[in-house]
Amino acid sequence: DSGRGMDWAAALDLAEKLELAGHSDWRLPNAKELQSIVDYARSPDTTQSAAIDPVFGVSSIRNEAGQPDFPCYWTGTSHVSAGGRAAGAAYVAFGRAMGCMRGRWMDVHGAGCQRSDPKTGNPADYPEGRGPQGDAVRILNYVRCVRGGTAVERKSGPPLLPQTAA
Repeated sequence: DSGRGMDWAAALDLAEKLELAGHSDWRLPNAKELQSIVDYARSPDTTQSAAIDPVFGVSSIRNEAGQPDFPCYWTGTSHVSAGGRAAGAAYVAFGRAMGCMRGRWMDVHGAGCQRSDPKTGNPADYPEGRGPQGDAVRILNYVRCVRGGTAVERKSGPPLLPQTAA
């Protein structure tokens, strides 16, 4: 746990420069890797804890409603916009995933959800979130690094199978 929130570029930089436990090959996890450590039996509202095994240290934050909560963590997974730019990156919520509905902040997605927001910018530019559920824009997320495996950039996916009518 990085102990502080940061934009995506700073998160990548932290992972690249991290030297911990005698290793220097740390990286941001991909979305599937980070999602795999979510413990859905835990959440701030049910167990007053983050949605992760207590063996992992987790920072505390105050969310958009001013409640004690737990952070979201960046992944190394980018999302390409309709214009072809990779302006957003995926992250996973280990605490509440807030949205502003009817002028009131509430947990609209729940611990363990995966979201995508801009990699950089000022969250204050979105005082009531964005989208139909007023999703909080979390640009300053925390970092939980992994090592091992390889992160390989893919320019295209596997061939699509022909669709059949059902």
